[in-house]
Amino acid sequence: MRNRTTRYLRIGLIPASIVLAGIVLSRLRELFQPAPPATPTFIAANHPHIRYVGRWDLRDANHPSVGWQGATITLQFDGTALSALMRPQYSRDYIRVVIDGVVQPAMAIEATDEPVVLAQNLSAGPHLIDIVKETYQGGDMTVAGFWLTGTLSAPPPAPPRHMVFFGDSNLAGESLSNEENNNGIEFMGCHYSYAGITARMCNASYHNVAYGGSTIGSVQAIFAQTSMTNTTPWDFASQATDVVVIDLGSNDVDKGETRIRADYHAFLDAVRQAYPKAHIVLWNSYGWDSREPANYSAAVVAERNDPQMSAGKFPWFFAQWHGCEYDHAGMATYLARHLHAQLGWQIDAADVMNGFGQNGDVANGNFAAIAPFGGFGWRYANHPGVARVTDSAGYDGKHFVRLQAGATIHQPNPAHNGATVTATLYARSATAGQLQLTIDFRDQTMYTAPLISHSETFTLNDTWQAYTIAFQAPTTTTTPIFHTRLTIAAAQAAIEVDAVQMTTVL
Repeated sequence: MRNRTTRYLRIGLIPASIVLAGIVLSRLRELFQPAPPATPTFIAANHPHIRYVGRWDLRDANHPSVGWQGATITLQFDGTALSALMRPQYSRDYIRVVIDGVVQPAMAIEATDEPVVLAQNLSAGPHLIDIVKETYQGGDMTVAGFWLTGTLSAPPPAPPRHMVFFGDSNLAGESLSNEENNNGIEFMGCHYSYAGITARMCNASYHNVAYGGSTIGSVQAIFAQTSMTNTTPWDFASQATDVVVIDLGSNDVDKGETRIRADYHAFLDAVRQAYPKAHIVLWNSYGWDSREPANYSAAVVAERNDPQMSAGKFPWFFAQWHGCEYDHAGMATYLARHLHAQLGWQIDAADVMNGFGQNGDVANGNFAAIAPFGGFGWRYANHPGVARVTDSAGYDGKHFVRLQAGATIHQPNPAHNGATVTATLYARSATAGQLQLTIDFRDQTMYTAPLISHSETFTLNDTWQAYTIAFQAPTTTTTPIFHTRLTIAAAQAAIEVDAVQMTTVL
C-alpha cells in the first residue's frame, strides 16, 4: 500500500526538489535579466558642470551659441548615453565627439530640433566627453541642453595653457581630410587641423578664428566680434591667453609688400592691445609664391621691437592649395618646436602622423603610419593603382606600397641650390615590372614645372632589393630652388616598394 501511494505521489504531484529548483531558476533569471533602460534626465545648457571653450555667446545662458570651428563642450558623467539639443542656424555643420580620449568619426548636424545622439550603449561607469565644432558654415550653432542617461559631475581641470589662432582657409580646415583640394564641407575639420594638433601637443585649449578667403585686414575687421555674424564684442579678458598665432597674408599677395607690411603692423597693434601679456607669433608658410609674406615676416616682427613677439614659418611644397591632416601635423610640429624654443614649453608628440620630411629625409618611408582619413604622407593615396598593403612580407615591417603599371607616388622636401639628394628604397615585382625614380628641383612658385629633373629606371625581380638614385641641384638657376620632389613610378607592370630613405646635403 505504501508503495502504491509513493508511486502515486511521484506521478501526480510535483516533487518539492523540482519546485525549489524552479524558484532558484526564476530568481537567477531576475538577477541576470538586463535592467530596463534608465530614463534620460534633461541637463540645462547652463549647468555649472558643463565647460565651454571658444567664443561662446553666453548672454542667454540656456541657449549658448558659437560660430568659430574648434569650439568645444566638455562633460563628465557616470552613465551610458548622452544626446544634445543643438542646431546650426542656417545649414549643415559638423561636430566630432571624443569619448574617453577616443576620437569618433565626424557627424553632421542639421537645422532641426531633433536631439543629436553623441554617445550610446556605453559601459556603466564614468565617462569624459568632448564635443568639438568641426566646421563653421556662416550661422552660429545654438545649444539648448542635453539628455543624459546617468549623473553629471564636474569635469577634470582645464588645460593649463590657452592659445588663439587667426587664419584663413588652411587654418579653417578646408580639404583637411582630402589630399586634392576638395573643399566640400564633409572634408573640412578642425580637431585635426594644426590649431587642434598644436594645442594638444602643448597641453593647451584654443580658439580658432579662421575662414576661407580671409585677409589680414578682413580678419582685423571682425576679430573683436564674438563670431562672423554675431557682432557682440568679444571679452578678451574672459580667457587668459598665453600664445596668439597669426597665419595670414596668403590672400594678400596681390597687394604688394608695402601694403602687406602696413596691414601686418595695424593688426599686430590691435592684437597686442587685446592680448597684452600673450606671446604673439607671426606664422607663415614658405615655398608657394615668389611674393609671399614669409619672405619678410621676420623683418616685420623685428621692426616691432617686442620681446614677446616672434616670427616662424613652415614649408608649403605639396601640390594642392590646402593641407590635409598629415600636412597639418607637420605644420603643428614646426610650430610646437618654435614655441619650445621661444617659451621653453615642453611638448608632446603629435597625435597625427607627420607628413613633412625631417632633416632631409622623407616622412613615413616604411609606410607604417596612416592619417585618420587614410592618407599616408605620399601623394596620392587615393589615386588609381596606388595601394598601401598590410602584409608581414614587407621589407621593413608589415606595410609597403603596391603600384600598378602607370601609377606614381611622390613626396616633397626643402632643398636649395647646390643641394645633393640621394634616395634609396627597396623594391620588387613578381612580373618583371620597372621602377622609375625621379628627383627634381623646383622654385618657390606653385604649379610650375621643375627647374631641373633627373630619372633612372630599374627592372625588378621578385625579391626585395635596394635601388639608389642621386642628383645634385645646380648652384645657380633662373629662380632660386626651394624644394625637391622624389617621385616613385611603376612602368610596364605592378611593383612593390618599401623602406624609402633620402638624404639631402645642402
